[in-house]
Amino acid sequence: MSSSGPRHPRISRQEQRDKRLAAMIAKQVAKTVPQIVSELYENISKSSEESSTEAPKDTPKAAFSFKQFKACRPKEFTGEEGPTNLFQWFDSIEVTLRQSGCRDHLRTLNVTGVFQSRALDWWIAERNKRGNDAAYGLSWDELKNVILEEFYPPHERQKLEDEFWHIKQKDGENAALTARFKQLSIICPDQVKTTARSISALCQIVLQILCKLPSQQRSKKLTCLPLKSTTSE
Repeated sequence: MSSSGPRHPRISRQEQRDKRLAAMIAKQVAKTVPQIVSELYENISKSSEESSTEAPKDTPKAAFSFKQFKACRPKEFTGEEGPTNLFQWFDSIEVTLRQSGCRDHLRTLNVTGVFQSRALDWWIAERNKRGNDAAYGLSWDELKNVILEEFYPPHERQKLEDEFWHIKQKDGENAALTARFKQLSIICPDQVKTTARSISALCQIVLQILCKLPSQQRSKKLTCLPLKSTTSE
């Protein structure tokens, strides 16, 4: 009598080979995957460390803002200062531009932000005439020339240059005469660019002062005066 136990389906040799191959592949993958993951993690960590220690030379600089410019307390410009104060304002603003680190292409944009009163009205009209891009595209030197044309026109300049060469003492006020000469030297820089012109103008002032002195003191002072330098170029 034959046994009636469960029958197992026959497995072909090909199936047996496939199973063995699959087992070998699974075993090999199980070995290599952790190694691959470990290498990837090391590479990522290394890249992160290099990027964190890399010099920030390729990092774009933060944009310059008007707030940074205002933090240096730039002097306002109203357009009513007069020639002397206008040139002093130019000097003051140039110091502020350097202190704030304002870049060249942003100077006009920031400087015109401190315009007030008449100067602001004029700049608004200038922007409307030129267009915003062209107006704010002016360099700082170009902006200064435009300001001079508006607030220090040629006919005013000519009057002050004439005063520079014909400056006179009034009521014996030597200090006032000297102060005015300094003001005119700032307003009319072209008139004092050369040594000869400067000496000529100064000698005129000295002569006026000497004329007010007693004759004995005057003769002593005149012997020291470089009269030959009074001739202009």
